[in-house]
Amino acid sequence: MFLLDLNLRLAHVIQPYVNDISLALVATCLVVYGDKVNGYLKKVVSSWVFIARVVAFILMCTFGYGLLTLWSQPLVYWGIMRVDLVYRPLLIFGSFCFLGILAERKRHL
Repeated sequence: MFLLDLNLRLAHVIQPYVNDISLALVATCLVVYGDKVNGYLKKVVSSWVFIARVVAFILMCTFGYGLLTLWSQPLVYWGIMRVDLVYRPLLIFGSFCFLGILAERKRHL
């Protein structure tokens, strides 16, 4: 009973921060998989002239990642909010652990 009560209290404490948590999840995903996005961009623009490649890289890093974050964060927030309040702390903790495992496998840690 103590663990269930503690979990429910934790769920109420993190409730105002779900928006920030979803942003952190998206940012972590972009850090872990940013090299894949950059690799794809490199493959696409490899035949372009130097200046165009530099401009494409700058645009991808400034606007591309910003748009990915801006568009995907509300989807992650929506997904977290659809989970019952009792299971939400476990979902968030599990998601960050899963991303940590993925980062370890990609040698980011």
